[in-house]
Amino acid sequence: MVIVTRLLEHWQLKLLSVVFAVALWVFVTSEGKSEAVYTVPLDLTDRPPGLEVTSVAVERVVVRVEGLRSVMARLREEDLRAEISLRDAQPGRFVASILPTSVTVPRGVKVVRVTPSQVRATLAAVTRQP
Repeated sequence: MVIVTRLLEHWQLKLLSVVFAVALWVFVTSEGKSEAVYTVPLDLTDRPPGLEVTSVAVERVVVRVEGLRSVMARLREEDLRAEISLRDAQPGRFVASILPTSVTVPRGVKVVRVTPSQVRATLAAVTRQP
């Protein structure tokens, strides 16, 4: 009986304290998302044998990423990698789309946009000299 009386004493203040504690816990544990923009070098991979890249219109791309603030705080430009495969390229002009999936990012980070969205390159057959 004494315990029940003690619990009901100033019950409004006790309830308010619990509400504040829960609100503070939710605020601290729920992190919002954050966005960042990085300039990343563009790597041309899977170059077919006998071909060389003679010119590339874009050497760096601007990548907009998003993720939790704690992940984004540790993210460095070196953690991002933009690649375009030249696997099916032929001699001459080559145009490829740069998609968000063309950028490798750490776990927990999502690529929102890549600018520019295309890369133009010129490939030439390698001539061997004796």
